[in-house]
Amino acid sequence: MKTLIRDTIARIPGVRFWIARWLFFKPPINMQRFWGVFSTQAEAKAHIPRGVVQNFDNPTLSEKFDENVRDEDEHLVQILSGIIPEVKTVFDLGGSIGFSFYQYRSRVPYPPDLRWTICEFPFVNELGRRIALKRGESQLFFTDRQEDGNNTDVYLTCGALQYFDCPFADILAKLKDKPRHVLVNRIPLSEHSTFFTLQHSVYSVIPYRVGNVNDFISGVEALGYKLVDQWKWDRFCDIILRPDRFVRNYYGFYFVRI
Repeated sequence: MKTLIRDTIARIPGVRFWIARWLFFKPPINMQRFWGVFSTQAEAKAHIPRGVVQNFDNPTLSEKFDENVRDEDEHLVQILSGIIPEVKTVFDLGGSIGFSFYQYRSRVPYPPDLRWTICEFPFVNELGRRIALKRGESQLFFTDRQEDGNNTDVYLTCGALQYFDCPFADILAKLKDKPRHVLVNRIPLSEHSTFFTLQHSVYSVIPYRVGNVNDFISGVEALGYKLVDQWKWDRFCDIILRPDRFVRNYYGFYFVRI
């Protein structure tokens, strides 16, 4: 009976929005969930209550982490392994403290002169540099300048593009000298037009961008790239009380500059 009453109320126009909002913000906060469908990042941000952390300043970043290749990165690692002999520079957008660098090297033979640059927030870079120094890493570097991706051999980004306000093609378009290889992974896309939702993670609430898969591909191709490979897996983004915007897959792509 309670379920019937709840579902009936949830169908009332306008009420569903506020029920979903209550479910989203209520405790516990130690679980990932999504709420709301918004046209812009600014609109999504406007629905975050005062006092709720809205940024990535995560105090739990640790120097200890899993250095095994993630299952969803397996295909990307195979591609990178195949092209790595001709690679001298990798630009890793949103690469945190160097997770991909440390995880992939067990499977990818890094050339001795490889330069792998992470582009992150300053506080993340600070920790990343400290860890690299302790480990004696000479191939790993950090920056907070996206323009440092200019003229790189491989432009890599995994699980980061959904936190940007703009399409990935707009980020690439700003680079005067385009990268030769572009590897994208762990990005939520759907057949719907682009929208934003809110992601409730352990410590913060952050706008989350879900793009259109065809627009994503055509946007990068318009910059002079050819789509060489594409893959996806069953990871979903389930937005509370919005089954019409259910995201069934996260994607990966490999583009080569023509």
